[in-house]
Amino acid sequence: MDTITTAIVNWLQSVFHDAYWVTAFISVVPMIEVRGAITVGVNLGLDPWIAYVLSCCSALVVCPLLLLCLKPILRALKRTKLFKNIASAVEEMFAARAKKIENNAEKEDVKSSDDQEAIGRKKKFNKILGVFLFVAIPLPMTGVWTGSAVAAFLDLEYRYSVPAIVVGNFVAGLIITVLNIILGKYSSLILLILALFVAVTIVALLVTFVVKYRKLKKEKATESTASEQQK
Repeated sequence: MDTITTAIVNWLQSVFHDAYWVTAFISVVPMIEVRGAITVGVNLGLDPWIAYVLSCCSALVVCPLLLLCLKPILRALKRTKLFKNIASAVEEMFAARAKKIENNAEKEDVKSSDDQEAIGRKKKFNKILGVFLFVAIPLPMTGVWTGSAVAAFLDLEYRYSVPAIVVGNFVAGLIITVLNIILGKYSSLILLILALFVAVTIVALLVTFVVKYRKLKKEKATESTASEQQK
């Protein structure tokens, strides 16, 4: 695994010819993001704090695009015959993650004296906190990409979701940077652990996606059969 990660990093360096560009590029790769970018930057000779700032800033490029465009794109794809089921499965996956955060936001005990406006503020704050914590955990599928998608399905206002994602991303990057400093020359272990996490996550996502895709396809077929029988 170490040989594979080293080969990939060396290939990227040969393509971009610059440690800064390699670090910036890796930071926008889904599931890897700042978790891998900072470690790669450090191992390429960058100062840990320069790698931290560069990675965190670069990773945020996709945030506004996903918040503004993800749901419209999925709606458009759902109107096509070829991508309808795929878009529905993706939508269901992110909507389920958003629902978990929303449910947690509504679990807080509300005093009987609280008015509806106060209750609404508490729920909104809990959603913002949920998005922040989701992005701040430095694991695959908890970064800017997924956090932005989840925030979009929470229907959280742009002015609230962006700060939560930005701060969460910098916290996650800070954790990884500190780990790199502590581990020193053994910081490449972070890449190995991340690679294993990514591999497991991809397999789990593929299985989940296939199950959801087949379920949606079966439901559509059942609805179509029922509609024909009624005719």
